[in-house]
Amino acid sequence: MMYLRECPKCNGDLNAEEDIYGKFVSCMQCGYLKDVSSEDSNTLAGKTFVIDAPKAAKKRHKKVRQAA
Repeated sequence: MMYLRECPKCNGDLNAEEDIYGKFVSCMQCGYLKDVSSEDSNTLAGKTFVIDAPKAAKKRHKKVRQAA
């Protein structure tokens, strides 16, 4: 299942997957990974959830001086 624009790092798309170690979500844009516990796996069905990761800092735009 995909969660559009839910990545806490880049606001990219998360994809819920499962391997031999368990369930996890991964971001398609930045590669962020988060293990999903068995308690949270039931909430994945049609709902979004909060991932406890810091948000990426916003980039500052430099002011451009124009030559006189």
